[in-house]
Amino acid sequence: MVTADEIRARVEAADRARIQARADAAAQIAADGERRTTVVAELAEIDASLTARIDAAAAVMTLAELAEFTGIAETELRAVGRRTGESRPRRTTRGTSARGKSTTRAARSRRGAAAALPADTDPHTDAVAAESA
Repeated sequence: MVTADEIRARVEAADRARIQARADAAAQIAADGERRTTVVAELAEIDASLTARIDAAAAVMTLAELAEFTGIAETELRAVGRRTGESRPRRTTRGTSARGKSTTRAARSRRGAAAALPADTDPHTDAVAAESA
């Protein structure tokens, strides 16, 4: 039969391996996270520099010419300015109705439905009458 001390020693040995594996995993993730933060900051600096240079180049050539000369797609050159947030403001989000349609589309639908009815009808009472029939 196994004694309590032997059981304790086995559990501690198993726990040591698990503790080491957890510590290694956490240390690797922390290192990658730190490296990512550094690279993201560096990329932001590069994007800002590119944006400034593209804006300066606009005084002497079009974006299409710049794309042709550099071999960088025009869409990519345009996208650099958007990533830095200097190009144009973001669109505001639309609200949604209870049915999931955008509120603008829902209002447009209601106006379109009301306009399709003859002028002497009430869309609300006719809808109730149609549902009860």
